[in-house]
Amino acid sequence: MQRPGPPILIGGWGDRMHRLVAEQADIWYVPGPPHNLVAWIAERGRVPDDHCAAIGRDPREIVRSVQTIVSYDDAARCRKTVWESVEAGMGHIVLSLPTPHPEAWPRRLTDEIIAPVRAEL
Repeated sequence: MQRPGPPILIGGWGDRMHRLVAEQADIWYVPGPPHNLVAWIAERGRVPDDHCAAIGRDPREIVRSVQTIVSYDDAARCRKTVWESVEAGMGHIVLSLPTPHPEAWPRRLTDEIIAPVRAEL
């Protein structure tokens, strides 16, 4: 068994879940666009911060994770969403590629979304 143990990822956005995130999670996960807007995720992200303050935990200890579904039709919009997610405090971004995958998309994902965002960090 890994010591001190594997990181605990908790997904959800309800108030009781946020309390559990503050108490136990190493990573907090929430589904992002198109399911939830980045502004909404940023707003909900303040709730576990409040719970952390109440228990004396530094909220920066919790990695914020979001999944974004990639739009093959609009790489610029996806890149903007990823950047907005980073600005909203998300430190872990999952880019979900819907099937079927267009042949050129793994390279386009790197060239048009990942590399430009990393260059701005």
